[in-house]
Amino acid sequence: VNKVKGIEDSLAFISFTGATPNIQSKVNASNSVISWPSILAWNSQNQYAYVAETRGVYQGEKQKVKDVWKDIPFGTKISIFDYSDRQNPTLIQDKVIGQNIQGVSLNHDNSLLVAGSTEKGKEIVIARLEDGMIAETFYFSNDEIEKKENNNSGIRSIEFHPSKNIFAANLNNTHLVFYRVVDGANGLTAEQIGGSIKVGKHWSVGNWHPTGKFFITTDVAWGKGTLGAIFNRKGKLVSTKFDSEGAHEIVSETKVGLSPEGFDVSPDGKYAIVANMRRTYGPKAFWFVPARKNSSLSLVKIDSETGNLETIGKQYGFEGALPEDAIFDMESNTIAVAVYHKQDEAFPTEGWLDLWELQEDRLVKTTQRIPLTRGVHNLLLIDNNK
Repeated sequence: VNKVKGIEDSLAFISFTGATPNIQSKVNASNSVISWPSILAWNSQNQYAYVAETRGVYQGEKQKVKDVWKDIPFGTKISIFDYSDRQNPTLIQDKVIGQNIQGVSLNHDNSLLVAGSTEKGKEIVIARLEDGMIAETFYFSNDEIEKKENNNSGIRSIEFHPSKNIFAANLNNTHLVFYRVVDGANGLTAEQIGGSIKVGKHWSVGNWHPTGKFFITTDVAWGKGTLGAIFNRKGKLVSTKFDSEGAHEIVSETKVGLSPEGFDVSPDGKYAIVANMRRTYGPKAFWFVPARKNSSLSLVKIDSETGNLETIGKQYGFEGALPEDAIFDMESNTIAVAVYHKQDEAFPTEGWLDLWELQEDRLVKTTQRIPLTRGVHNLLLIDNNK
């Protein structure tokens, strides 16, 4: 990894209310791309943003480290920023909650927070929020968490149900497990709902369908080791029907592009947009590797009644490396895509957002590009009316 002088982790707030997107503010916020794109949450009631610190700030003098998994310190905290003044966000809490934080999510009424961790015996973190701030924390584990220490063991991403105190968690990057949060005499507890389900070879993030009936996950389909992400096959989206009694079942799968890490379900529940990194993460020396140049998007249609997934048309290619996330707007017809940086730059300083339009079951790339700090990797939609 290359450390670029003057480039720090940041959180940007972009307004789309006018004719031209406007960056209203940018603030330093310790986070890391060494995670799935699920480290950002929003509290509409208090106007707070929550950022999970997967890895901490590298303090060394070297510009390069050999192994990001060993040479960059663990993150330990969730940072909360007050956005009541959009142009001047304020850090109001840095709460240490564990080791190597993996994702953060808030429940439907902003009273609870969940996060994943790699700390043994404390891989699931549930926190009670008071006025939007983290108050009490409770810790849980899972018997199926891999005992050996590696980059897959633990809870790797996590997401609350849209209307219930239920959350879905990524277990060891292979299995999906559901939990119910119960508030009892001894505080908060996590009750597992049914057994775990293997939903992919190597899955990353998941999104609930707006109906709350289905949980959709993306499988990057990587194998083991470094070459496992070079000789990979096409990834897919997987739709799992949630059952409150635990009889969950996979109801649909559809192939997308290579290495689909982040994706989004449209607010109207009709589509999913998938950002395919392909093999753009391959180093310059791997110039001979297929699909190393250019990234792509896949458009998937969702049946809101059955959870069926159908990939529509071919992939839509575009310039740039490591597009780890994409999101719809509130009208479900404009899409923002995060691009990490240009490919093969030695010390890049900029990433950007590309804007696309959904028009009659096809994607159209616009000419709009929003420059941002290098390393854009997690996007979150905020409804300004809430």
